[in-house]
Amino acid sequence: MSNHQTTTPENPSSLSRARKKFFRFIALILLGFAIGAYFTRKGFHLTPESFKAFVLSMGILGPIIYVGVFIVRPLFLIPSIALFIAGGLAFGPVQGPAYASLGAALGGTVGFWFSRKMGHDYVMKKLKLGAGLIESTQFSFSVVFLLSLLPIMPVTVINYGAGLSTMKFKNYIVAHILGITPRAFAYGFFGSTLLDIGSARFRAALLILIAMGIVTVYFRLRSKQKKQEPLAEEASSSN
Repeated sequence: MSNHQTTTPENPSSLSRARKKFFRFIALILLGFAIGAYFTRKGFHLTPESFKAFVLSMGILGPIIYVGVFIVRPLFLIPSIALFIAGGLAFGPVQGPAYASLGAALGGTVGFWFSRKMGHDYVMKKLKLGAGLIESTQFSFSVVFLLSLLPIMPVTVINYGAGLSTMKFKNYIVAHILGITPRAFAYGFFGSTLLDIGSARFRAALLILIAMGIVTVYFRLRSKQKKQEPLAEEASSSN
């Protein structure tokens, strides 16, 4: 009996794609170092203070650019939490979240119609990390509201998932705005305290985020439990 083992040859196209992804990753790292080195040599050090001063120095363009980033965010998968915090830091605990809520509504509209027009297959190919979440979620008014309110899943996944569902746009956008606005104010309030770490306002903002995290974990565990209950019932009935 021979111990000859057969190996399956690698697909050249998959190897090529993996190689391209690796080189893109390296290029992004090098680009980040280059940008950081450039601004460091120019005397610009990114701190909460310098970021706020830079944004405010732009005048009316600051809020316009900020809202504009939210509009294109679903197409480039930019994390919304980072934008919420940055808005609070740059514009304060009221204006920052207000701009963020407006931007999130416009960006959510873009994401919804992008997925609805482009179709299921295209969106799933683009949104690999969130494909499983979309497939396992039944999007409705209450679900979109809850997902927008709590950081249970990325906002982009909510936008795309609702667009791929049969949900009406009016119901989606109302639920999304009602949910995303308190979330924007929570993270924006936290961002506005980053220049005063250790203060009572900072501790209050931190407690709000911790409370949101606890509620989020609770809903995730509850969702997993509900998914496991039918399997457990099926197993017990088969015995």
